[in-house]
Amino acid sequence: MSSSSSAGRVSRGQLVTLGLFVGGLVLCIAAGRSLLWALGFGVFCFGGYARSTGIPMPEVLRLLLRGVRRISNILVIFTLIGMLTGIWRISGTIPMLIDWALALINPTFFVLWSFLLCAALSTLIGTAFGSVSTLGVVCMLMAHTAGFNEVLVGGAILSGVYVGDRCSPMSSSAALVCALTHTDIYGNFKRMLRNGAAPFLLTCAGYALLSLFGPEHVMPEGATDALRENFVFNFWVLLPALAVLVLGVLRVNVKIAMAVSIALAFGASLVFQKTPVLTLLSAMTLGYLPPLPELAMLKGGGMLSMLNVAAIVAISSSYSALFEKSGLLDSFEHMVEALAERIGAFRATALVGLLTTGLSCNQTLSIILTRQLCAQAQHNRREMAMYLENSVVLLSAVLPWSIAFSMCSLTLQQGAVIIPFALYLWMVPLYWSLRSRSVHQSCPRPIFQFFLAKKHHRD
Repeated sequence: MSSSSSAGRVSRGQLVTLGLFVGGLVLCIAAGRSLLWALGFGVFCFGGYARSTGIPMPEVLRLLLRGVRRISNILVIFTLIGMLTGIWRISGTIPMLIDWALALINPTFFVLWSFLLCAALSTLIGTAFGSVSTLGVVCMLMAHTAGFNEVLVGGAILSGVYVGDRCSPMSSSAALVCALTHTDIYGNFKRMLRNGAAPFLLTCAGYALLSLFGPEHVMPEGATDALRENFVFNFWVLLPALAVLVLGVLRVNVKIAMAVSIALAFGASLVFQKTPVLTLLSAMTLGYLPPLPELAMLKGGGMLSMLNVAAIVAISSSYSALFEKSGLLDSFEHMVEALAERIGAFRATALVGLLTTGLSCNQTLSIILTRQLCAQAQHNRREMAMYLENSVVLLSAVLPWSIAFSMCSLTLQQGAVIIPFALYLWMVPLYWSLRSRSVHQSCPRPIFQFFLAKKHHRD
């Protein structure tokens, strides 16, 4: 019943089905409703299309469940990430990391340091929103107090918090990419570090230059006094973070590494922060609720914070087996394949990623849709993982209406004016778009080869 026989031709049924789904997305976004309503509507749209191709209803339900089972492992990882981000706050691990980070800042290169420190924290904890709501908020507060250019600092923070989204072993988006491409998260981490080194250094050079604009500034004092007054800082409090680094180097299963870190943070909370067990359990499930206003930057984390993204991933992933069986996206996949042959697989992936992000306004759904649509453009799993991480994961934060940007924007109290200065988000896709000409076989041949080939054909 697949439409693969009509590759490249889109049927009326496919257009109507996808049109209804996109319409549902637009309505949800315009009405300010949860994306889950649109995704639930998508189940009916895609299930109905599958029925129209002759697939019986029991088979449709089995296909939906098969899609969810494919990513069951990532749902466990999401749960652990939520627990870890909650307990790292209450144990003093994140407060101590912030205190150490701000002590390193040289005011002459404040923009550069804001990027580097946010990049380091996001790589360690694997969450852009967690990084921007803690260290990002502190950096922006210091920029405002000391009179630094807040637009440049906002761009640097936005860049930094998505470094970890792209390559951290603790990142939910990195875990999703691994699940979709069937690759190893530590292997991807090493490849991301290696192929992202050049754009990272170029970004640092850009922020170093931007840091020099404007007058000299002096850092405000007492920026982290509230953290020191309310948390005990020592080696044991830092141990949960060190455990993640060491176990990562040893390539221990990421779920085990997270569980060990959670256990260590639990112990540090009990022994050094004197936190009651019920309060700890609440922080791990519902998130950390600071007892004082001056600690408001630490609010968040917990399993509840991952519930929405887990539901989006589960419902979106339920589509995958249905798409394969019904052939709903086959024609579009062949179109993307033809586009990749003309402009290169990476460039095609980046364009599709921008389109899916623009329509869905959601990083998670855009990653899933981009992987599905680009399935024929790149068959190498490791290459596809790199393409997704170097394009859609980052580009999802450069569209002003996307959730990936709007959440950071609201947290930093900065508008879309900071997007052009989020250099890392632009540098990685641009670097690989330019480099892909000589690196990937699927990229277009040099123009002189094209004309030689045509001359040979005429002869």
